Amino acid sequence: MPLPRPWADLFPQLAGRTPLLLLLDFDGTLSDIVARPEDAVLRAGNAALLQALAQRTDAIAAAGVISGRALDDVSRRVGIPGLVYAGNHGLEIAGAGIRYRHPAAAAAVPLMAQTAARLTTALDGIPGALVENKGITLTVHYRQTPAEHRRRVAAIFDDAVRPLVDAGRCRITAAKAALELRPAVDWHKGRALQLIHAQIAPAAFPIYMGDDATDEDAFRAAQDAGGAGVCVIPPAELRRRATAAGWRLESPAAVTAALSDLVTIPA
Repeated sequence: MPLPRPWADLFPQLAGRTPLLLLLDFDGTLSDIVARPEDAVLRAGNAALLQALAQRTDAIAAAGVISGRALDDVSRRVGIPGLVYAGNHGLEIAGAGIRYRHPAAAAAVPLMAQTAARLTTALDGIPGALVENKGITLTVHYRQTPAEHRRRVAAIFDDAVRPLVDAGRCRITAAKAALELRPAVDWHKGRALQLIHAQIAPAAFPIYMGDDATDEDAFRAAQDAGGAGVCVIPPAELRRRATAAGWRLESPAAVTAALSDLVTIPA
């Protein structure tokens, strides 16, 4: 797979392609990666830039966030009116005239609560292991878990969720220092991008920025629609990690700079 090209090569090509549809991940993209997920906040300057983008209706058809976090969580952390917000990898979407909740979501809530309680008990005593119940999905974080305990975290997670996977009720996905359980439906960030694109601005040029394996579906969806997937990836990881994204930014700080570029894009 070819290496993604730098944002500096893409930005000049965007002039004349407006309106744009700009969608971004939160953690590791709009926010720096932090040890505890509850401590994540928008990087300095991003709130003002997102607000300015939301007001650039001459050039930006819509802007928004697609996150693995719960919808209420990510919309509260970003807190910019006028954006579209998608939570739980797009299983729930709100804003810019959209109100969507995947049909599987309601059935998943009690199942995730039961599984989260079981995992919390099973992981008790393992340093740094954290169970996050996000209503429709759940995540086990192990960023703060010492390396010698991480294999045990993975084994406990697998023991708890394997019957649900084998029964076709759930599926497992991996993220940065995290294991996720989702309903077994064909839905992900890429599907969410497609829905937002179709309902808000089907003629817009879609751009998606994200940093994680869970963003790969959205990179592909943006590019399949004639737009751009932009992976936030440090130079040292470029040859170690394959990505479908055609373009790259080096860090969340570079994302902030790219947002500043987009605020000034000609209509």
